[in-house]
Amino acid sequence: MKNKPTSERVYRNLTADEQRRLTDARAQTETVRDEILAEGRLGKRALELAREQVRCTVKGLKAEREKLGLSLADVERRCGLKPSALSRLENDPDANPTLITLQRCASAVGLHIVAALEPDAV
Repeated sequence: MKNKPTSERVYRNLTADEQRRLTDARAQTETVRDEILAEGRLGKRALELAREQVRCTVKGLKAEREKLGLSLADVERRCGLKPSALSRLENDPDANPTLITLQRCASAVGLHIVAALEPDAV
């Protein structure tokens, strides 16, 4: 059996020029830190909103399936997704289905997905 290669961290003293450039880079980064964090928070919020929309869509699909009295096996026959995948989609709060998957499920219960572009709410 081969030994895993190991690496050791090499430390060396920075030259005066390297130290100055590092200090300048840190200072420059600090000036835009709040802006970077704010942008990251906006991106995270947009992702949370998108996930919530997906969860609401999946809840609606599950409610329609149950209203029609369809089992997961019935939906499988109609759209081709395995019952385990359908169950995971309906019960996993972190499910991240594609639009195609959502459309297949919607079609199986007589619905369709409507996607629209709207301006961001600022």
